[in-house]
Amino acid sequence: MDKSELKKIGILGGTFDPPHLAHLRIAEEVRETWELNKVFFIPAGLPPHKKEGFISSFEDRLQMVKFAIERNPYFEALDIERNMIPSYTLKTLQKLKEIYPESEKYLIIGWDSFCEFETWWNYEKFLDYTNIVVVPRRIKTWEEAQAYFYNKIRELWGNKEAHKKVFFCKTTFFDISSSLIRKLVSEDRSIRYLVPEKVYFYIKEKGLYK
Repeated sequence: MDKSELKKIGILGGTFDPPHLAHLRIAEEVRETWELNKVFFIPAGLPPHKKEGFISSFEDRLQMVKFAIERNPYFEALDIERNMIPSYTLKTLQKLKEIYPESEKYLIIGWDSFCEFETWWNYEKFLDYTNIVVVPRRIKTWEEAQAYFYNKIRELWGNKEAHKKVFFCKTTFFDISSSLIRKLVSEDRSIRYLVPEKVYFYIKEKGLYK
């Protein structure tokens, strides 16, 4: 797809150690809701809150993402954080603006990340580059979160315009996490049907998380 056709793009960043079915379903539901032309999956180089050696190599994580999304034409893996150490999301957004200056962008983040968004580097500048779509993880219903959601937006950006760029998306709730999958592997328990089949076999062949 030509850049000019990418009117609206989604951005799903993360460690992806490993990518799992909840990542894919969240991306698909956000894509459908906002009629996105593409969702970019961006493995983190080295997130500021992680230490080198405690996460799998960038190459392993990138390959797992490629395997996970390969059958969806709307999904694409980007390696633009490969050499970002540490990797800051704002820098990624700035880079994406250079590459796709005309595209309207939608950064997809989990509820837990939204709750601690003030700890993100230069968080106050994010709305200059992207819309933000918050998806549920720890919460199950919008009713549980509504008051906190709007109060948090005011706390972070302090203006009414922010409400036009920060959204809550009622995606299907999955109680799956990468940390759970790593734990199961370390205990020699099955992770089938938590990750795509090719990711499952890649983890086995590489001996990851043992």
